[in-house]
Amino acid sequence: MFEKGTIKEPGIDITIKNNPDHFLAPNDWGMVQKARFGKISSDEYKTWYLNLIRERWATRRDEFMALAEEGSKSPVKLLCYCPKTSAFCHARIASDFMNALVKKLNIK
Repeated sequence: MFEKGTIKEPGIDITIKNNPDHFLAPNDWGMVQKARFGKISSDEYKTWYLNLIRERWATRRDEFMALAEEGSKSPVKLLCYCPKTSAFCHARIASDFMNALVKKLNIK
């Protein structure tokens, strides 16, 4: 399954800074900064980020499916710069999304 990790751990970097083309990376540095500095609420950022992921699901489904298959077989850490204990983080949102996808599609 999927879990949030930090950039120093082994895993998949899904940051806009290092891996902006990854299908789980945010695509708007301004939104990342607004969330980081409390200019928008965590709910606003989560809604924006989940909408981005849903849009990408429509065009990049193969990448989602390949990662879901990988995560169903062994643990996968999705990495970002937020501390591991951070309650609000796009890598945590992405991990929850991917775990739900594996469960919904009953991937084994």
